[in-house]
Amino acid sequence: MGILVSFKNYDLLPRYDGNPWTTIEIYEAATEDGPFTTLIDTQDIIPVAYNPADPEPVSFTTSEGTIDKGWYMVRFTDGVGGAFDTDPIHNVPANEIMATLEDVNAHLDGEVIEATPDNTDLVQVSVARVIRGYLSPLYDSATLMAWATPETTPQIIREIASMLIASQVYFNEAARTSLIIDDDNFAQRLYDQAMALLQRVVDGLIIIPPDEEGGGEVIGPVLEITDEDFFPVDDTDRAFTMGMQL
Repeated sequence: MGILVSFKNYDLLPRYDGNPWTTIEIYEAATEDGPFTTLIDTQDIIPVAYNPADPEPVSFTTSEGTIDKGWYMVRFTDGVGGAFDTDPIHNVPANEIMATLEDVNAHLDGEVIEATPDNTDLVQVSVARVIRGYLSPLYDSATLMAWATPETTPQIIREIASMLIASQVYFNEAARTSLIIDDDNFAQRLYDQAMALLQRVVDGLIIIPPDEEGGGEVIGPVLEITDEDFFPVDDTDRAFTMGMQL
């Protein structure tokens, strides 16, 4: 088995002659400029019973890659001489620290804006730094640095990280098309929700169980609520007490 490469949501050109696209040819090269002359895999488009004038996007995977971090170009053919080539893609593994791309895309529509290795690589690093900084008074550095993969990150932290990453990805994409972004935009709301959850962890209102994957012993102070935090109470010298007749 070679290198696994996945191709997601490839748009097919509309056809108005009744002939559907039937075959996928995957070509590999060492650079973006090619040449893409090495055919590594051929697959059938299944099913082909779609409307050629309005074809659905297709996703597929090959395990025939031979170049680490290689470039891939896909050619679609119709079996009767027609073909078109797509733009090359770079097979770079996602930099997933505290959340997977799947976690991040759960907060995005996946069509207009989608988290990919290219647009999340640096954001993953930034978010990990922010979360570790926020939680450094609570957890020792060994625990925080152990959150180096989604699998070793506590579930609530993984969810917070995915929201923060999705927020930044959304904002970055919006900033490319608009010079003015409303303060009450989706990215800001998602960021606010994530930071509110993170603050609850800091305040001790959300507890990460020590026995959970990635969990650790809390070393800093957390908010502790006792009877003294509720008014009124009888066992103090307050001016008004529960037993007083008013």
